[in-house]
Amino acid sequence: MAFLLVSVILFNGIAFFMPKRLGRADMFVIALFGLVFQQLVDMFVNLKYDLYGFFQTGVDWLSLIPMLGLFPSVTLIFFNFYPWNNMKSSVLYVGLASAFLVGFEYLSLLAGYFYYHGWKLWWSVFEYPLLLYINVAFYKVFKILTKPADGGS
Repeated sequence: MAFLLVSVILFNGIAFFMPKRLGRADMFVIALFGLVFQQLVDMFVNLKYDLYGFFQTGVDWLSLIPMLGLFPSVTLIFFNFYPWNNMKSSVLYVGLASAFLVGFEYLSLLAGYFYYHGWKLWWSVFEYPLLLYINVAFYKVFKILTKPADGGS
């Protein structure tokens, strides 16, 4: 539990104090989509198939700590430093972010607040880049949809 609480404080501190490259509305949408998308994935992988989860099988209150304390801040940190204008850098960045997340997942397993019931750590090596790119694609669509129309009305 100590690892989880220190992680929540650390990642939220970084997200709060980092120089912001995103607007407040962008940060809100990114954090909200990241949270909703993570819950959608977990609804199937955790609740339906019971492959992994937090603390104990099923829904429990303690799992709100990593869900609300980690997912939004980590997503904001990821997006804040994402290299939007360089394809090579973005692929490298997603690879490094995925490696970090796999390592953090492993430490979470060792800390005991995250468990596997059939999930394999190496599956996360493939899952994280996919999930990160889905988040990036969502944000790109959001930016297109919220772009002011040319010509004004």
